[in-house]
Amino acid sequence: MTTDSDLPADPESPGDLRRTMRLVTLGWVFGSVWLTMVSGAPIAIFARQLDASEFQFGLLTAMPFLASLMSMPASVLIERTGQRKAIFLISLFAQRFLWFAIATVPVWIIISGGESWVGTATVIFLVLAFFMHAGVAVGGPAWVSWMADIIPERVRGKYFARRRQWGVLSAIPAAYIVGWVMDHFAHGDGHPDRVGILIVCGVIFSIAAVFGIVDIALFLPVKEPHRAPAEKAPLHTIFASPLRDRQFLIFAGFVGTMTFAISFMGQFVTLYMIERLQISAKATQLMLLIAPLVATFLVLGHWGRAVDRMGKKPVMAIAGLGLVPVGLGWIFVNPASPWLGYVLSAAGAALWAGVEVANFNFVLEFSGSEESETGVRGGSNFVAVNGAIINVAGCLGGLAAGLIAQLLREWQWQPTIRFLPTMTFYELLFIISGILRLLAFVIFLPLIHEPQARPARETLVYMTTNIYNNMVSATLQPLRLARLMKKATYRDE
Repeated sequence: MTTDSDLPADPESPGDLRRTMRLVTLGWVFGSVWLTMVSGAPIAIFARQLDASEFQFGLLTAMPFLASLMSMPASVLIERTGQRKAIFLISLFAQRFLWFAIATVPVWIIISGGESWVGTATVIFLVLAFFMHAGVAVGGPAWVSWMADIIPERVRGKYFARRRQWGVLSAIPAAYIVGWVMDHFAHGDGHPDRVGILIVCGVIFSIAAVFGIVDIALFLPVKEPHRAPAEKAPLHTIFASPLRDRQFLIFAGFVGTMTFAISFMGQFVTLYMIERLQISAKATQLMLLIAPLVATFLVLGHWGRAVDRMGKKPVMAIAGLGLVPVGLGWIFVNPASPWLGYVLSAAGAALWAGVEVANFNFVLEFSGSEESETGVRGGSNFVAVNGAIINVAGCLGGLAAGLIAQLLREWQWQPTIRFLPTMTFYELLFIISGILRLLAFVIFLPLIHEPQARPARETLVYMTTNIYNNMVSATLQPLRLARLMKKATYRDE
């Protein structure tokens, strides 16, 4: 995963660092299975069987962003105690265990009270989902600040990209198996009743929780570099440094606007696939999880290397501009062209990975314990402010999308332009998302100042050259192997 030359020049602990980096990567191999199993078709079908309305689907999309506001008080606690590892472990263990409650409590309410209690079960489900996402919001800033003190700066882009790639390898079979289970046990010819479908989804959530718990448990042996607690300053002074840093706010503004735009899709893309295109759960998983995972796996390493070598701004420019036609393209996905859904899902995931890698590395620069070149001591407060900006935007986007979908549920319009499909609230959400992505690119990117960054055109050439060379190398590998085997045969003779 990481070569010896990539490790810091600390003769006392290269072995410990290498072991730590492997544990952090291995944890995500299990964590990625958890995340994949609770995403996509199962959660959408679970909510629909609870009779969730369009607005409640929007609320479900907004839930992780809404819960992220907990990161602000969590950051205060982290800075004043310095106990990043303990806060991370407590909050994330609680978050993973909550999936057992999500899997069982709504089902138990319906079984005990009957169909008249479905509305109550839906409300309980949404409340549990909020607290589940709140666990990530509390532990996330602690984890980022902790990792910023562990992972060497010069290899962060490559390391975290490689870590996510390992997670993709475990997520792909998990997504396929979940789709197969949903088709055979919740969408088969003998279509089960509401409770039967909820139980199938609940079993999936419970198994996922086990993988998620293993993910967090692997962090138990990871050491925490000492961080002195910050002085007990007033709350507004703790977040003063991030709010005074113009470049920090511009980066967060760009990603926040993109998140607002993408949250317009959210659960509605899954719902669109299931209800409008009438595709199976397995096909939904293939389109919305497996295709994006494969695409992400193929490009993550290239994004990471581009950020390390070329800079964050050009990566954001390339990825951000590419996401505009991807958002607009969803209006052309229909039963006659399902292949386009695979292309757009894969392209969107590959490009969004570039935005995430660039933004994550930017936040890492501010999150360690050492002072920056400008004399600013970093910390989890930068993570919290970045998360708050992004997640408030995502929350508002999800709620706005849910409100539009609810109000325009029966709306239809046939454009006079021939190639355009009949417009419903789904197509309207996709169009708004594409326009907002373009605005993020136009408004924020020109304001980003990164003196050492290379031009976007040069970065694109660098990436395409690397991708082309890798493809050529992979294509020629069987020929090289055959040649080696032939030489070995001659030597034996």
